Amino acid sequence: MYEVIILLENIWFLFKQISPYWISGLIAGSLVSVFLSDKITGKMAALSAGKFWLLPLGAASLLGIISPLCMYGTVPVIAALGKKGAPQHLLASFMVSSILLNPNIFILSFALGSGGTQGALLALARFALSFFSGILAGVLVYLFFTRSKCADGVSDADGNKKLFNLERFAEQEDKPKKVFFLDLFKAFRITAPYLLFGIILTVLFDRYIHPDWVSSMFGAKRGLGVLFATSLSIPLYACGGGTIPLINAWLYMGMGSGDAMAFMLAGPALKINNLSAVKMILGVKNFVIYIVYSIVFAFLAGLVINGIFR
Repeated sequence: MYEVIILLENIWFLFKQISPYWISGLIAGSLVSVFLSDKITGKMAALSAGKFWLLPLGAASLLGIISPLCMYGTVPVIAALGKKGAPQHLLASFMVSSILLNPNIFILSFALGSGGTQGALLALARFALSFFSGILAGVLVYLFFTRSKCADGVSDADGNKKLFNLERFAEQEDKPKKVFFLDLFKAFRITAPYLLFGIILTVLFDRYIHPDWVSSMFGAKRGLGVLFATSLSIPLYACGGGTIPLINAWLYMGMGSGDAMAFMLAGPALKINNLSAVKMILGVKNFVIYIVYSIVFAFLAGLVINGIFR
């Protein structure tokens, strides 16, 4: 009984510590979802005009981060924009950054390091890397798809290689109008179980796993630590909010900042729910390219952050 009481006290303490960031993120995400979603879609459609240059790619990547949609909400938006003629490289930038970050998770990331300087630096670094990942994805799609002619029949109207396969998606003209408090309640209902699970897992981990085990995994060789964190994110990353307390515990036990960043970048990109949605719009071959890109980018970003934060 004493052990149970200790665990419950630790769960309550950890919840009080992280809940302000969680609630602030939920409110920010719902505000954007209700009042700015249509404007974000409109801005994305407006970026379609003009020749290739980095500013529209940066705008598309930023709009992806601002968008509070989950991947299954992003797919219809990408389909609608694709049918309106949005270039593939802009859609790729929007998709990649949208998967990696949203307003809720960005605000919640400030809770890392118990809300101190490390948390702020990691949150800002996560934003910058998610933004850059979207831009880089757009550049690569432009170079290897938009500018590459296809001879096997899998091409767009101009004969360019196709990244997205959007024919199966019908554009939804009549979308129900969102109400702020209903959207906020929905976000709360979806994220609360994952957050609670993450807190319980963190308390159990902190209570029964010796810190030397974490230090031996992540502390000795930075390259191996980043690689291990990237691999570990695939089975453990269920929800961005739920992983924040777990990453926090690992940071206290000796995990490198770059290892944490690799986990936070590879996790959402390779989460099962997101992968199934991505596969629907990319097809098998391009889906494999997306997975390789996500793993390589997370690994290299982790190495860079470890070098900077050391």
